[in-house]
Parts: sequence; structure tokens; C-alpha cells
Amino acid sequence: MIDSRMVWRTEKRNKIKVVKAGIFLMIKNVVFDIGKVLIGFDWNSYVRSLFDDETADRVSRAIFGDGRWQELDRAVMSVEDIVASFHAADPAVSAEIDEAFGRVGECVTRREWAIPLVDSLKAKGYMVYFLSNMSEYVMGSNPEAFDFTAHMDGGIYSCHVNQIKPDADIYRSITDKYGLVPEECLFIDDHPDNIAAAKQLGWKGIVFRDKEQLEADLDKALTKDRGHDRISVVCYGDSNTYGYDPYTGARYPYEKRWTTLLGEKLGDRYEVIPQGLNGRTTAYDRPGAAWKNGISSFVACLGMNKPVDILTIMLGTNDVNAGLGLSAEQIADGMENLVKLTEENSPELQGYVPRIIVIAPAAIGDNYENSPFAYELTPESVRKSRDIGPLYQKLAEKHFCEFISAVDSVEVSDLDSEHLSEQGHRQLAELIYKTITNEAV
Repeated sequence: MIDSRMVWRTEKRNKIKVVKAGIFLMIKNVVFDIGKVLIGFDWNSYVRSLFDDETADRVSRAIFGDGRWQELDRAVMSVEDIVASFHAADPAVSAEIDEAFGRVGECVTRREWAIPLVDSLKAKGYMVYFLSNMSEYVMGSNPEAFDFTAHMDGGIYSCHVNQIKPDADIYRSITDKYGLVPEECLFIDDHPDNIAAAKQLGWKGIVFRDKEQLEADLDKALTKDRGHDRISVVCYGDSNTYGYDPYTGARYPYEKRWTTLLGEKLGDRYEVIPQGLNGRTTAYDRPGAAWKNGISSFVACLGMNKPVDILTIMLGTNDVNAGLGLSAEQIADGMENLVKLTEENSPELQGYVPRIIVIAPAAIGDNYENSPFAYELTPESVRKSRDIGPLYQKLAEKHFCEFISAVDSVEVSDLDSEHLSEQGHRQLAELIYKTITNEAV
């Protein structure tokens, strides 16, 4: 949850900047990883400059395998004990391990563009910090490469707090230390899992690939952020996101829909944007209604609502219909296509990929034979509505997304076994609220 004291401190610090700009800025802090971002650390080329390929591979496995290098960054063990663990991993190349480790400063290279980039962001009114998995040993191996830190407003090295990314505690350490509001932070890191961890805490994130890509994505993100005064939550789904009322065949009143209830729970700092369409599938045409294919309007939805901070995708109920003949695996593939489209298109649209929450919808109810939709439901439909849950979870993990299962925890109406009851809408709103705010579910 957001600490009101942190919000006050951040708003006070940024008040002059915001008023002077005459426009609201959601992003106020740009936070950089260091290794392979603001400094070069090309271990593969470095170790191959020392040894033949086979020896280089063995040295690399001994040093980086099983999280041994991470212990250097965490700085709980002594350097001597960590080096001993390198040796123990492959005693036959102990001498080569010592040589590579002892000359590691040759692997650390200064990036000439780091200081100009930091200075340009500060000139635009942003606070700039670093958050890095880094050891005293590596910092001391080539201190000149770290000269950009003197131009920044502060930061945290993992070795100073005995915490490493992607553990949530290190992100909380920097927000606590400097009074930062997570939703006002844009994080740049070369590891997708580190970005994913930050996004789960409310940060925005850009995965670094190279200088040109970073500059383009940063420019897009900071430009689209101007006037972005609330955290946007786009809810992409089918009739259960639309709010179809199984009791009337119409639509639940506004105040009873889960999207409305979610917005009320989250409060005024958020904007919940329902994007539900009756009959929508993940990525497959319906006979006579190809426009209900979830792919057909998906990128347009992202573009219409940019910048999107949080994206929930809950689809699959219509995919299990007998007439489509889809397997659970094909339905999961359809959901994965939507996630991939988000990853591929969001940087161009807004500079960063939103926080993605994949939701396995409530399972088809056992009373489906008495449903008005019984003509398209079979025992196989019921089975597949349950089988997609674990498959969705797997794809969410693969793409560093968050996952919610509504399969058994959200109630569908006995009238049609397919659409949420009023209680189901309340349950779903609660599940998503707890995920967004990182409360225990």
C-alpha cells in the first residue's frame, strides 16, 4: 500500500517542478541499473580473451553457476569464501578462475554517454537514482567507470543492504530511503525478471537492450507521461468484463460490475477502464463474428488508452465452446499471443510494457445443461475451462506476468453457468484489488 507520508514528501519535493511545467507528471524518478546498462560488463568476450572457449565456459559456469556470483553482490559471505565456492565448483580450473576474477576490472568499461544522459534527465526536472546488484570488489576494480554516480541524486548498491534484485525488499529499500512513491518511478534494467519484480510493486519499467533503444523508449515514456494524472488499469475481456447480467440478459447496473467495484476499492488515484466485449475469444474467429476475435481490436485498445499502466486480460470462456473445437493448449496459445502483442507494441506506443495480469476466468458451472447457452457447452467445455488455469499460470511465469486464478474462487450464476453472479463480481474485484496492491490473497 502507498504510505501517505511518502506521498507527501515526494509531492513536496516535486511541487515546484510540476507547477513550473504547468502539467502533471506521473513519472518523477528515473532509476537505473548499473551493470550492462550504465557500465559495460561483457563477461563472455572478456573471458574468451583470456582462455580458449572450453576453459572459458568452465570458468564462467564455476563463477556464475548456482547463484555464486550473486553472493558477491549480496555481500553476506566473505569474498574469500565466495572465491572458494568458485574453486569447489570446478577445482581443475582454479588457477584460471583466480586469473579471471583478479583481472575483472578489465571487464568493466566506462560508457561515455552515461553522464550526458543522467544530466539531461535532471535538466528536465527528474530525480535520477541507481539500484544495482553490485559488489565492492567490482566497484573497486575500475572506479572511474562509476563516475556517473556523482551526477545522480542517490541510489543503492546491493552489497550495502545485503539484498539483491529481484527480491522485493531491495526495491522497498530505495523507496523508503528517498521517500519515493513506486508509481512515480521508471526503472531501467537489462534483466526482464528485475523489471517484472519492480512492476509488481507499482513501478514502471524499461528492459535495456542498447543505448539507441533506451533513448527511444525513454523519450516515448516521458512524452506520453505528460498529463497522465492517474494510474490506468485497462481491463480487456469478454461479457464478464462487459458486465453481462445472466438474470436479465442485459447488463448489470454500473455500480455492480467488477470493474466499477475495483475502481472504488483502488480509489481516485486510479482509473479503471473496462474493455469488455460479449463473445470475445482470446485469438480465434467465431463463425459469423470474426470481429469478436480478441486479437482484432487488441492493439487498437492499447493505443486508445495509452499510457496503460496495468493491463488485466481475462479471456477463454468463449474459447471453450464446442463449436470452436479448441484444445486447452490452443486457448492458452491465444492468451499468450495477446501477451506477446503487448510486449511487442507497448514500447512503440508508450515506451514501456505495462504491468500485465493474466486472469484464468471462472470455470463453467456444473448446471450448464440447463443454461440458455447449453447448445454450445459440453462436458469437454467444463473440463477445458478448468484445464486452462495451469496453462495460463505457466505462460504468465514465462513472460514475467502476474497471474490470478478465478477458476474456483469466483462464482458464476446457476442460471447459465457461464456469467458471473453479483457475488462473483464482488469476488473478482477483491482478487484483482489485492493483486494490484500486493495484499495477501
